[in-house]
Amino acid sequence: MSADYGAISGFDQGSEHPSQQSRRISNASKIRELIAKPWVRAVAALSLVFIVILSSISSPPVDTSETVSDATTEVDPNFYPDQLVNHFNGDKDTWSNRYYVSTKYWRGPGHPVFLIIGGEGVLDPNPLSSDGLLYPFISQHLAPHFGAAVIEIEHRFYGPYQPIMGREPTTAELVELLTPQQALADMVQLVKHFKNELHCLKYDRSSHKYCPVITVGGSYPGFLSAMFRVQYPDVVDIAYASSAPLKLYDQTANQYAYYDIVTAAAERLSPGCAAAVSSALDEAKELIKEASSVEEAMKEMNMCYDTVPEYIIEPLKHPWKHHHPQPTSILSGDVMMAIGFSFADFDMDAYPPGPDLGLYKACKIFQMEDATPMEKVRNFFQLMAEDPDMSEEYPDRPGDEDKDCFDLSVFLPDGDNARITTSDWSGSGGGIDGKMWDFQLCHTLVDAIGFSKESMFPARKWTYEDLTKYCQLRYGKELIPQPLALARNLHFDDLVKAGASNILFTNGLQDMWSGGSYLEDVSDTILALNFENGAHHSDLTHEGPTDKDTEDIKEGYVKITEILEKWLHDIKPKEQ
Repeated sequence: MSADYGAISGFDQGSEHPSQQSRRISNASKIRELIAKPWVRAVAALSLVFIVILSSISSPPVDTSETVSDATTEVDPNFYPDQLVNHFNGDKDTWSNRYYVSTKYWRGPGHPVFLIIGGEGVLDPNPLSSDGLLYPFISQHLAPHFGAAVIEIEHRFYGPYQPIMGREPTTAELVELLTPQQALADMVQLVKHFKNELHCLKYDRSSHKYCPVITVGGSYPGFLSAMFRVQYPDVVDIAYASSAPLKLYDQTANQYAYYDIVTAAAERLSPGCAAAVSSALDEAKELIKEASSVEEAMKEMNMCYDTVPEYIIEPLKHPWKHHHPQPTSILSGDVMMAIGFSFADFDMDAYPPGPDLGLYKACKIFQMEDATPMEKVRNFFQLMAEDPDMSEEYPDRPGDEDKDCFDLSVFLPDGDNARITTSDWSGSGGGIDGKMWDFQLCHTLVDAIGFSKESMFPARKWTYEDLTKYCQLRYGKELIPQPLALARNLHFDDLVKAGASNILFTNGLQDMWSGGSYLEDVSDTILALNFENGAHHSDLTHEGPTDKDTEDIKEGYVKITEILEKWLHDIKPKEQ
């Protein structure tokens, strides 16, 4: 194994494979779904929903001759040390890919394997799940129902274990190595490795001992889940893709749908919110621009002047697209962007509906009649600073104990020439994970997201030209965004023509990502389930089914189970 590959520099490596690192959960921008409730109450509440299904199915005899001997709950990470750094150039350099396993309910060959796909964040154990896995609906409901094993893979270049260690990867290396295609190839190798450990690999679909593979993911991992089925139908049998923005990535989605849906969701939750936000932001935007200095404007918003990014204070040192930059104008644009993607973050977590949601509280701040626009902006950022889960998305957390002001620089991803307005107008996140996500959206995972005049945010059109300028400022002239390359290579712009089948799309209609997903059935075997009250992959929360779930989500759990059960039955060889 090459000495350059393993754990990334800057993390405490300890031994080669430490049992675990920090307890942060992956996909940090979605972690606010976690609601601190004991797991036992969730099981009790959902037992009524699943009792009909569970009681109507008798478990087949367990083949103990080939069942994994240590069928216990495994929270500690596992490592696949033979993962190829580059699957497509013939090199044999490898790295250790972290993954997690649960074989607690595994009934042996002839039963399925769920692959939960990690995304744009570190993949540490989920503290609200007794098995440490991301989605209890999968690992603690569907797994026992189907007698399945569960494996969960960390995405390359996110988290401490990466294909390149000890130094920063070059732009050329990231172009080649940080792609959905490489991530899918990682999954192929890990699935084969795991099925071999389960004594399944030798069986094909003609055998009753064949172990079907079901991929599961939400958001970008939902996209990967569907792509795994499209690209590797001989490896994957079924894809479950929640909040998966395929239309956003094939460039057919309306760029304004994202923030228009955020606006509609906020208005639905707190009537009058959209008008109140729009009015306040229109005025605050101009007040920031007209301030005598950046320091004065930041004082009005209770922001920490000593940590304001240099490109705002001294734009002439960092020229980009501003021909005659005014620091207060740059600050105004970035503050409006941060408010937009922070509202979007609150919307992603806006489930189940209620007054405890960050989205509801944000609306109420802007609906305060006795507050000025700048006071509303200040109070909004204070709300963010008080959110205990903000540290997951932004490692340098706002509202630090030794600060009584909001640190705007927490929105900066790592790397040179970082900006608050990044390649992802839905928000890239901070730190190294933020940089890697920022890079992906500068390459082939382009998402065109703008602000329409109908949204509650100041209008701002997304353009390919601005994206290119930003990305080349960050990563060099050699990086040219390729918005159409991914669809052309993976053929997901026409799923029927690609021969796809057995893909289930699920969407929360209050989730802005639904504007880039499939909301209707594509064929008899490419289905869509929509949840009126659902937000961002609300069917795949990190706590799992609970007594707080709305009826549409509860019914969704049953429908999802029935669809998977039918497709698994269809895969089984017919009796001769």
